[in-house]
Amino acid sequence: MKRNQLLALAIPIMMLMTIASCTKDDKTLRVRENILDDKHQDRGFIIIAKEGAKLEAISEKLSKLHVRKFQLKTANQDLGLIRVQTPDPTFPEKARQVADVESVVVDVVLNWRLPGKVYRSDKPVSSPGASAKSKSLASNPYSFLQWGLQSVKAPEAWAKGYKGRGAKVAVLDGGFLLNNPEIAPNIILTHSFIEGEEVQYHGAEGFSHGSHVAGTIAALDDAVGVVGVAPEVKLILVKVLTDAGSGPFSAIIDGIFYATNHGADVVNMSLGGELPRKTYTDDNGTPDDPSDDYVVEYNRDIKDLIKAINRATLFATLNGTTLVAAAGNDAFNYDVEKRFITYPAAALGVLSIAANGPLGWGINQDTTLYRPAIYTNYGKQFVSYAAPGGNWSEPLNTTIVNVGGVVFYEYVFDFVFNIGFWDEASGQFSYGWSAGTSMAAPHASAAIALLYGKHPNMNPLLVDLILRKSSDDYGQKGKDAFFGNGQINAGKAVKY
Repeated sequence: MKRNQLLALAIPIMMLMTIASCTKDDKTLRVRENILDDKHQDRGFIIIAKEGAKLEAISEKLSKLHVRKFQLKTANQDLGLIRVQTPDPTFPEKARQVADVESVVVDVVLNWRLPGKVYRSDKPVSSPGASAKSKSLASNPYSFLQWGLQSVKAPEAWAKGYKGRGAKVAVLDGGFLLNNPEIAPNIILTHSFIEGEEVQYHGAEGFSHGSHVAGTIAALDDAVGVVGVAPEVKLILVKVLTDAGSGPFSAIIDGIFYATNHGADVVNMSLGGELPRKTYTDDNGTPDDPSDDYVVEYNRDIKDLIKAINRATLFATLNGTTLVAAAGNDAFNYDVEKRFITYPAAALGVLSIAANGPLGWGINQDTTLYRPAIYTNYGKQFVSYAAPGGNWSEPLNTTIVNVGGVVFYEYVFDFVFNIGFWDEASGQFSYGWSAGTSMAAPHASAAIALLYGKHPNMNPLLVDLILRKSSDDYGQKGKDAFFGNGQINAGKAVKY
């Protein structure tokens, strides 16, 4: 589809809003929920080898343990990790006896899509007129709805000549709309780590979360639709979740390793799984068959699973790749929360991004953009930086407003506007709004990509130093629970 056809397809604009549950009540852990569109897969395990051990020898010994339906899936010598599959609950104890095996942990399956609900409206929205275009932050006609660009001072960075040219950003997410003309020219590589699903999105929701994220980072500056914070970066799109939002821990690990090995300067992970700080039973997806149940112990399986992902994040960091992750949408204070912890945001070397946004922007575009989001996870020891993710109040402000010719409920305009909507039957793309730390993370990732575009020898340590010097100090003075080291400011960052 040609880019000049896109605006015609965008009317009416479809709206989807990811609204997080803000309850702080105790949660029921749901593993294996919706994994691979409910197609059953046996339990996976990750074998962590001792440092320097040869995985070939370990793999051969594992295959001779005589456990049921054993499958050797992958072996990563650089990370010292082997992934296998078997429903046999006796496997871990047998595998731990193999020479050079440091640990054996369950490859936990979670719904990594940050918790929320979806609301789609069929209300038609008129095309923006001249008044809308006059308010745009760029030549792209819908950029006037993208208050997030102003929040991170993207136009100031562009004015200095920095739009991300030469940088590569990997987006680890669910399926992507690979032919969406707003991002297609910037895509240089794709890969899926979800068995049975291709990179292209085919979900029933009609909303590609990954494409909304990718558009926030790198939608073209081409006088069409929206524009990304770093419109000249190249995208590596890596599918680590099913289109339904689920996936194994190993897919995240594999995605980080793949992106790093293929030259990604920044890895964006707008996803999060809450690892329980407790012991629970995994039923292998067969609740009626207790013979394959396995007790996942916190002090063994969960802690060592964290060790496995830390091997991947440290590999990326040491190879010059900056990792960015969403802080999560449960309004948890991780300075005091003891039941769960959100990964990969809490992994070593990862920048955890909290969300903020305006309230009443649809009425007054001069209102502050920096109110901590009602849903964002927070914590002085957990949050690295903050960025625009959208906001709302309770109850929602349902006043009908007109912003530059776009008419809708006021609260909609406090969300993040971008691509990601698709009618598969007709092949038509459209735009819409979403809110969450999933939207905050790509604003941060794109700003970081501008630094890699300016400095080809940039590295995660320098990124953090520059962000600390350039980010705006909102909230309590100094590092605080909602902004961490500050609000990302791309315009200031590119001065260094």
